[in-house]
Amino acid sequence: MNPQERKVTNQKYIYQALLEIMAGKPEEQISVTELCKRANVSRTYFYKNYSDYDQIILAAQKMKMLNYLRKLPNTQKIDVSDLMTNYFTMIKEDLPTYKLLVKNEKIEILLTTFQSVFQSLLQSDKIDNPNRALEQRYYLQFFTGAVVNMTLTWVKNGTKETPKYMGKQVQNFVTPK
Repeated sequence: MNPQERKVTNQKYIYQALLEIMAGKPEEQISVTELCKRANVSRTYFYKNYSDYDQIILAAQKMKMLNYLRKLPNTQKIDVSDLMTNYFTMIKEDLPTYKLLVKNEKIEILLTTFQSVFQSLLQSDKIDNPNRALEQRYYLQFFTGAVVNMTLTWVKNGTKETPKYMGKQVQNFVTPK
């Protein structure tokens, strides 16, 4: 295994181990030694790559969002409804992890990762933006907060609506009529 593959593999192992341990006890009770043993990585690996557990979660969430980007339709422009349908589908497919992150108060990480991906899409001009609203100052923060808050409520209410319905709702909320 080359160094890059090993890094990705170790990142997956340490993230999975952290989630498993967090499911059973609060983060502040998790020792680096316990985490590294569960992940089968060295403490040196941990300290070389991370300064705290949030960095593990943030790195994993960024990877997850990169995979989300790869799954988006390969078109010139994507409309907000399709973009959000894909987002809500991704959340639903990994619902236990999302719930665990919320339970452990990692909402700031969810906001950060969503915002960075959405910003990337805006900068690459991939989102259909006919009224140019997406370019207004503070829109990125507004949109991020709105979508993550909708997601939290949707998850709390049992994800009864389909991802497609949720995507359409976001589209309806942000597109002036």
